[in-house]
Amino acid sequence: MTRQKYNIFALLLGLAVSAIGNSASADTVAAIVDTFNAPQVSMNLRHWCPLNIPGPGQPGYPPSGILTLGTTPAQFQVQRTGGTFAGTLIGNSPNRFVAFCLEPLQQVSFANETYTLKGLSSGGTDLGTGMGLQRAAMIQELFGRFYPDFSQSISQEQAAALQIATWEILREKVDSNCVVQNLSYSDLDVNSGDIFFNYSSNGVVSLAQTYLDELDGTGKKASYLRALTLAESAGQPTQDLLVQIIPEPGTLVLVSIGIAGLAIFRRKKSVK
Repeated sequence: MTRQKYNIFALLLGLAVSAIGNSASADTVAAIVDTFNAPQVSMNLRHWCPLNIPGPGQPGYPPSGILTLGTTPAQFQVQRTGGTFAGTLIGNSPNRFVAFCLEPLQQVSFANETYTLKGLSSGGTDLGTGMGLQRAAMIQELFGRFYPDFSQSISQEQAAALQIATWEILREKVDSNCVVQNLSYSDLDVNSGDIFFNYSSNGVVSLAQTYLDELDGTGKKASYLRALTLAESAGQPTQDLLVQIIPEPGTLVLVSIGIAGLAIFRRKKSVK
């Protein structure tokens, strides 16, 4: 096969993979989050956008300059009720899939909601266009090291620690306008910074820090982590969810063909 034909072949493969990604990003999942009970921790933030809370010098501004909230870090069990996504959402309980929170300042909706399935970097829509690639990669490594398979069960303490560590990655180095700044591994400290935690009764804050201390960019990343997003709406529960999926079969086949085709192209090219 000539070089020109190989270039055309590679281009077509790229377009096919791009089309797959664009199609997947428009998929929907209708679901209901189960109610749950779990121990709370104290979450403290120096910047609390997008909450409509007075800023410095305004009446009602927290005297310490730190907003303190009680929050419940936990793993959600979610019942799927519909949507266009033809793949599988992974869970560890019958007729449920597992999810974690991606927006520590947003409420979880316990009503039947229609979420948009997006790439993980687009999750956390309270940060404008989402968390971005850097934070998504850190979360993928976090779960790759400590919970790579959502079909497995973990303890309540482990789930809480993973949730706290995820919030730390999401909200550290985020300014008062919800603009994400460059984040380094040394910034990930659950005891200080732009977001920090205390008053846990079961050691989950310390465990979250243990998890974060292991991150260095070299760990295996969890596969197929995605975000279920809800459009931001003032006064409404619009929590984005972190989930793990098995893609629809057609997507897997096309991606496999693409990888195989590119491998052949490279091999032929190296022979020349």
